[in-house]
Amino acid sequence: MKIFAYGTLKKNGILHKHMKGAKFLREKKLHGYVLYLAPDETYPLLYFTGKKKDVVVGELWRIDKKIKRKLDEHEQGYILKKLMKLPIVTYYPDFDITHQCKKLPKNKQGRYEFNVEEEFYKGFYNK
Repeated sequence: MKIFAYGTLKKNGILHKHMKGAKFLREKKLHGYVLYLAPDETYPLLYFTGKKKDVVVGELWRIDKKIKRKLDEHEQGYILKKLMKLPIVTYYPDFDITHQCKKLPKNKQGRYEFNVEEEFYKGFYNK
């Protein structure tokens, strides 16, 4: 199966160790989404806008069932099983991400990215 990594599971991300054995396929741009920082500001959340101009940059990976089980255990099955074409959902239907989380700024190319080079995110990545 394929998953879209857009934050801490990306290459050099602090949780990338959970991707051991996964096969990197390519960089992927996901249109119609933006990124917000979770309330504790330690990981990004995808938010569906439906606007084509909104683009999140991430990585497409192929994982097996063993890796999926490990990721689901770590992420508590949060959104890892959602594939690229499905809407992103949350276990908290009353959670208003736009008011409770900080929106990540776009990079110079107009894309949302949990950027490993940004000083602000330095603590979330292994260099």
